[in-house]
Amino acid sequence: MPRGDAGFGVLRCDTFGVHHEREPGDHVAPRPSWERTTVVILLVATSLLRVFYVFHYRIDSDEPQHLHVVWGWAHGLLQYRDVFDNHAPLFHMMCAPLVALIGERSDIVFLMRLAMLPLYAVVLWSVYALGRALYCRSVGLWSAALTALFPSVFLTALEFRTDDLWVLLWLLALVVLSSERPTVRRAALAGLLLGMAMSVSLKTVLLVLALAAATPGAVVLTHGRWRPLPGGVLARCALAFILGLAIVPAILVGVFATRGALGPLLYGAVIHNTLPGLGEWHAHPLRPVFLVPILPAVWYGARALVHRAPTAALGFRRALLFLASGLVFALLVGVWPIVSPEDFLPVAAVGPLFLVATVLTRPPPPVTRPARHALAPRTALLLLVGAEALVVLGVGTPWDGRARAETAFLADVLRLTRPHEYVMDLKGETIFRPRPFFYVIEAVTKTRLRQALIADSIPERLIATRTRVVVPDQKGFPPRARAFMNANYLSVGSLRVLGRLLGPPSRTGPTSIPFEVVIPARYAIVTDGAACAGSLDGAPYDGPRDLRPGLHEFHAAAGEGQLALIWASALQRGFSPFAAARPCG
Repeated sequence: MPRGDAGFGVLRCDTFGVHHEREPGDHVAPRPSWERTTVVILLVATSLLRVFYVFHYRIDSDEPQHLHVVWGWAHGLLQYRDVFDNHAPLFHMMCAPLVALIGERSDIVFLMRLAMLPLYAVVLWSVYALGRALYCRSVGLWSAALTALFPSVFLTALEFRTDDLWVLLWLLALVVLSSERPTVRRAALAGLLLGMAMSVSLKTVLLVLALAAATPGAVVLTHGRWRPLPGGVLARCALAFILGLAIVPAILVGVFATRGALGPLLYGAVIHNTLPGLGEWHAHPLRPVFLVPILPAVWYGARALVHRAPTAALGFRRALLFLASGLVFALLVGVWPIVSPEDFLPVAAVGPLFLVATVLTRPPPPVTRPARHALAPRTALLLLVGAEALVVLGVGTPWDGRARAETAFLADVLRLTRPHEYVMDLKGETIFRPRPFFYVIEAVTKTRLRQALIADSIPERLIATRTRVVVPDQKGFPPRARAFMNANYLSVGSLRVLGRLLGPPSRTGPTSIPFEVVIPARYAIVTDGAACAGSLDGAPYDGPRDLRPGLHEFHAAAGEGQLALIWASALQRGFSPFAAARPCG
């Protein structure tokens, strides 16, 4: 088809299944017979490596945070109203039945990571479909292979997080938009997919804005070389896209409204995250300067794709994908307030596609060197896959034992606490227990605490809920809460429980040790030395005792060893502040 033809080339594509006929002008080295087998072996090996990493890669703090919200749904708690969260709800709602089926297990993070593997497979299929639709089958196959081991995709999408579903829906929308001539049906389907993505993560707003800006950019780049759709068709497509975009969010808003939780939904998903001076805006106010080199580079890259395309219509689709991805990257680097590795997944997932296309699509070789022309680029791609594997093994070391340490931590939580007993943590890392303080203490909450937009009422909440267990001391806690917990909780390994060290008794005579109880509970006194004797509040101490808030006094007989006051149930459940503790009395 001539370059100036008004049509959309000879690309044939149904809704998701892509059928491609070679476009004139795109020269791809002949596909060797071993190519498909090689790529399949690479993908199988990557999948096996991924399963290994599921059980050995360190657990990110976001994973138990998401699981805590899912646990809330599984136990009839309403997100935002009963369990705080600052993410969109669709992912958590979809995972709730599986978490309810699994139950309270210390290895739940690993099991839910395994549940993400089908999403990973669909992501790779989407990359293949994009490569095949925009170039050819070889580009699709190698793009999937490189994306599978691309370090930020392999490691970040390995974790249990909303972004696994978010990037999948974005890629499926791109597959629809990259397919053949626009129709009302495709526009509605793309809108529906992006509406679902928005219901998974409000970062989809960034993607939609980038797509909205990329569309006229791609039109400008192909101006005069293709005939736009009639105005009426374009209007119907735009309306179908907007309606599709609104369907799922509107349903979710209706669900929360009927349960009287529209206000909590609005606060948790939107208002909490919109804060002046947040994150990078405050720390690096000159970040928009990065847009100066990035935006022209993205524009000229898209222009090169259009000029190399065999038809203007195909050039439009390639430019649309490149511009949208480039704009997402530019906005993340230059504008977005809090930037995390997972935010770049929509870019990282399609980046290898353009690299593969650059390697595989070259000027036709001399007739005398066709075999070498086919072998060299694919050898280069194999080397790239090998380099990716080395980076993954070097950056994401799976043998440091941190994943198993988290499993041991959850096992201690389940052994030390009972359902409905409160545990104070930062972000819900104890997963299966309610938190006495409503807000998770993450980046946005920390900023609101510093700006006094949220009060540090953690000590009051610990007292009101009679919280017996808290996690180890961490800098993430507000100073007031941190001081309170350090004064009133005692380390028993991977957790802390109500109690305090009382000091060693005198070796020469009886010792009077005053102490204060803030949270009423049943307490025991233990020692790490010989068995001790004494009296508590004037009565002989012969075992655990219920203590009210206020001052108390323990009279210890002469002896050796450190004394400690501890929540009695922790002692009964096998937890102690000492390696070899002996109960007093």
